[in-house]
Amino acid sequence: MGLDFDTLSPEELLAAESAALTMRSLMEAARAAPHGHGMECLETALHEKGFAHLRAMLQAAMASHEGAQKRGPAAVRVPVGRTLRLSVAATRRS
Repeated sequence: MGLDFDTLSPEELLAAESAALTMRSLMEAARAAPHGHGMECLETALHEKGFAHLRAMLQAAMASHEGAQKRGPAAVRVPVGRTLRLSVAATRRS
């Protein structure tokens, strides 16, 4: 089951292109990594290119949905430095 690129929206094409460029960066990092430092180089490349890929997809999703740009109160407040784990909280209440 492959992608039919003719049916993808502009946002989906942007995400696919960004993913392909990120993968190229990872493959280049793997090739260029010194012996014994492959994972370190891949993680560095992922931090440099992978987060940019995710930001591009996030921006495209927000731009495509008018309501996503509305300002208002957060659905759930999370104190700084703490992680909200909804799945754990839901099972404790049951």
